[in-house]
Amino acid sequence: MSPSPQHPARDTIPVGDIELHDNYLPALAAGDYRVEVTHALRTGPQENAQVVGEEFTAVQNFTVRGPQVAIDTTAVLARQPPDASSGRYAEVLPHVVLGDPMLPWERTMRGAPAGTPWLALLVLTDDQLVGGTTAPTRTISGTVAEFLADDPAVLKPELRVEADVGDADPCAYIKVAATDFHAVAPRLGELRFLAHCRGANTGDRPILGIEEDGLFAVVVAGRFPAAAPPGSTTGTKNIVHLVSLEGHEKILVDNPDFQGRTSVALLSLASWSFWAYPDRQADFADLAEGLTRTPDGARAGREEMWLRLTSPYSDADGTPAPRRQVARRLNDGYVPLPYLTRSGEATYGWYRGPLTPVMPAPMARAAQATTADALIGYDPAWGSFDMSLATAFETGRALALADAAFAQHLLAFKHAAHHLVDTLHHQATSNHLPSDGDGQQGPSTARAAFGTLLDGHLLTALATPPGKPATPWTPPAPAAPLADVTQALDDFLRSEATRATLTKALADGDGLAEHFTPLAQWLGRLLLLYPVPFTHLVPDERMLPQESLRFFHVDPSWLDALLSGALSIGAQSSRDTLQDQIVAATVRAAAARVAAAHRDTLRGTASDAPGPEEAADTADPGDDLGTSARPISGLLLRSALVSGWPNLAVRAGAPGGALLPVLRMDHLAPTVLLCLFDGIPATVELAEPQEGFRFGVEDHGLIPLRNLLPHSAGGLRLGEQIGTDVTFPVWDHLRTGTSGRVLDIGSLIPALRAALDAAHGTSVGPVGPADLAMQMVKVPEAICFTGPNGDPR
Repeated sequence: MSPSPQHPARDTIPVGDIELHDNYLPALAAGDYRVEVTHALRTGPQENAQVVGEEFTAVQNFTVRGPQVAIDTTAVLARQPPDASSGRYAEVLPHVVLGDPMLPWERTMRGAPAGTPWLALLVLTDDQLVGGTTAPTRTISGTVAEFLADDPAVLKPELRVEADVGDADPCAYIKVAATDFHAVAPRLGELRFLAHCRGANTGDRPILGIEEDGLFAVVVAGRFPAAAPPGSTTGTKNIVHLVSLEGHEKILVDNPDFQGRTSVALLSLASWSFWAYPDRQADFADLAEGLTRTPDGARAGREEMWLRLTSPYSDADGTPAPRRQVARRLNDGYVPLPYLTRSGEATYGWYRGPLTPVMPAPMARAAQATTADALIGYDPAWGSFDMSLATAFETGRALALADAAFAQHLLAFKHAAHHLVDTLHHQATSNHLPSDGDGQQGPSTARAAFGTLLDGHLLTALATPPGKPATPWTPPAPAAPLADVTQALDDFLRSEATRATLTKALADGDGLAEHFTPLAQWLGRLLLLYPVPFTHLVPDERMLPQESLRFFHVDPSWLDALLSGALSIGAQSSRDTLQDQIVAATVRAAAARVAAAHRDTLRGTASDAPGPEEAADTADPGDDLGTSARPISGLLLRSALVSGWPNLAVRAGAPGGALLPVLRMDHLAPTVLLCLFDGIPATVELAEPQEGFRFGVEDHGLIPLRNLLPHSAGGLRLGEQIGTDVTFPVWDHLRTGTSGRVLDIGSLIPALRAALDAAHGTSVGPVGPADLAMQMVKVPEAICFTGPNGDPR
């Protein structure tokens, strides 16, 4: 196992795999340092040569900053078991996943070897904590000075506070009864086995606003949760604290001296609680299985897992026509909503958002619309309105108007395009600029014409005596007035030459390029539905009940209407509308490219944003048909899985087995996850994240032994189970004389190494923290759906 990974793990490790490392040591541990340099001048090269004058001395004090009394709340990526959860956790070792892979090793422990973490995870019960009765996890809030103040009843750490920590800085701490601390706290020599570093590919995870380089630190508790005896229905509350042991090195021994104190004070950097039951209640497997059930407990079929309302009527022969029409509408994802017409009549209209249970055919009019009314659908047979695309248009328009920066860029872009078209039209109709010998238009401006004269040896011509003109000069005759000025301008705007010139101007400048990129970026986010209100996506809560998973397609026409509404602001005439349509294909193509690369941009793996020239290459200037060339699908998950496993892994597989690109994966609420996929998946898998796999034992305290040799004699892969019957009894190595089940690492490691040697038939070498983690990792839970609407397996 490598002690210090040197590569970006998120991209080099296959999705679904993990790498385990003993630790990730910083080049220099956090603390206050002093650098002193002396220099002496001598009369000769010999060491005993006489020193000239006094030695020169320079001193520099500096501090390597690192968390000491508190950590950023975003540093904690996952807690297992999840906060406020309940389940059969008696056989699970709690652990915490940290986004900073160096955090547990950034500080040093006095008297401990390198690689010893300063953090530990303590699993406690209410009766083992002193004070803090007003907080759910029994923490006490105060300042650094209050925490370190001498107390005859409380043992405080011998903490050397760094220069960047003030006495008035806030902190949170706990007080643990001295005897209970000795029972549950790891010994100084055991600490390094209870923390390790993991590498994982983060491409199948939501972006949580951290530096997701794929490396994570994991701190594991050495105590199994307290739980009632088997057969009981009573849950036991367990409280977990991530504590700093810095300054408490003297009491991390077998026979500590508490100096007459009855409790020990520890800095609490993170905390949570959960309830452990003898029988499983709501762990990952149960929650995932619950997604496949209807409210009455029956197995949900394919039809129940689409994002739509359940129809009370059947779409079958024999059903009355009105009811059958309602059933068809509901099955297609529509919802009846109140609608007030412009004339003031109260009626209802059908509405369907961009997330649909069917694949709608794209409609050209959605991308060509200039008003919302043009997109209102009316069914004369049933006298009903379809307000879906009209709502999309108005939504895009309202969002654009609400963003002042976007509106300014869009208006400036349109003004620059208007000015450029005027210039092009004047050049095409003016007879004051000379033409070349083939009758084609010559220089486009007076300045360019004067430059042509300079290129034609103007000075030589001026020095030559003028000859007598052969014919009298007459001024050019004015051009004949156009019979239909409006039609002439319309024909000019629709000409291929004008389209090509405008497209080229997007890349060359002329006031267009500087506004093009901000427009494309804003519209790209709009295509991914970032600013769209959730009620426009899911108009009825019954479509996404609690503890449910719903699949959908994304309606390309709805997205086209959304962009049409956003691009409609600032159009004041039919000429503006036509001009907007000319550049619309390039703008929409650029927005689609931004949307496709948006997630990679957030993760820092995308190339530069597409410029106008790239968008022009992929857009047909005469194409007014929408934005989405490829189908987009996705899922909405509303479940405690989202809050309990915030970095839940979601993988969509293509029919050939490759993973589909993820366009968006975000938490819309603490319990709601939205995923958009570039394509239609053949399989969708929800899984525990690789860096958050559970630790623990199987029934009767056994763990299956896994291969530690990269090139084993039996052809096993690294980490693969050696055999179903090759196990190791972890519960044979618990501390004696304690009320809880606390691992005796000093006994466990030698016995585990002997068992691994015997199972491999050869020596596996020293067993380190990563090796122990590999053996204690429980098989991750996952649920897989065959297709966006398939059954789980």
